[in-house]
Amino acid sequence: MDGKPLYEYARKGIPLPRPIDEREVNVQSLNIVQWLGSEHKFSWPEKQLSREEKESLEKALKGIEGNATIEDEPETTAEAETPTAFVLNMKVSGGTYVRSIVHDLSHTVGSAGHVVTLTRSRQGRFVREPVEESDRRCIPWEIFEKAMSDVGDVDEEGWAEWEREVMQHLEIV
Repeated sequence: MDGKPLYEYARKGIPLPRPIDEREVNVQSLNIVQWLGSEHKFSWPEKQLSREEKESLEKALKGIEGNATIEDEPETTAEAETPTAFVLNMKVSGGTYVRSIVHDLSHTVGSAGHVVTLTRSRQGRFVREPVEESDRRCIPWEIFEKAMSDVGDVDEEGWAEWEREVMQHLEIV
């Protein structure tokens, strides 16, 4: 919005200059692939918002949810201290904000939820793990990590080993 990613507004507690425009997206699939229950390393947020941060967030949310009130006081429940967690797998159209889908889904079932970790496994036909014949495997990050720590010697043509590995993943168009 206005040249800034929305997460910059959220992280700094800056109110949005205007409501977020709705956009049509296509969710081709959404599956729970693993139910973690309370067997995981995630925990409830420990930080509480200051009065100014709450007011700023409420102002930012007015355009989205009407008159929002932020309540971040810890709830006391007889339940386990660890929140419930699960792993989703989604296939969505370009421009889909996955975090918003999780937010909307949790509100639909009368709860609150947020994304703890997010991994993009496909961008167009570039994928981490090929499934279809037209899929192109992404260059493993480890190749770049190795090159950053040690570029290595070059061969008779002037290429380092890591550069050769990268070229094996390229497609000539």
